[in-house]
Amino acid sequence: MHAHLHFLPGAGPSPSDRPGAVASLSSGAARRRLPRLARPRLGIRALKPVTYSLMHLMVAITVAYALTRDWRIALGVGVIEPIVQTVAYILHEKAWSVRKDV
Repeated sequence: MHAHLHFLPGAGPSPSDRPGAVASLSSGAARRRLPRLARPRLGIRALKPVTYSLMHLMVAITVAYALTRDWRIALGVGVIEPIVQTVAYILHEKAWSVRKDV
């Protein structure tokens, strides 16, 4: 016989029935936390921005290649686009920081 972990409210055993589970209150509703071993480690979470950046780079290169059919142009666009996007993001944030009431 094996146990299933249920994360829906009212389903499965209470948090005190599972070792390592802790109930916490959020907005008046009980929430269950995953056992410590089931939570992602910091090293794994740190990979998320790296893998997202690589995916962004590959998408930019693929789209540029699909439009131009030239791998040199596609590679150039794929490398330059994130740099331009970063500058645009900084300018966007600066423009929004001027109005504090938004």
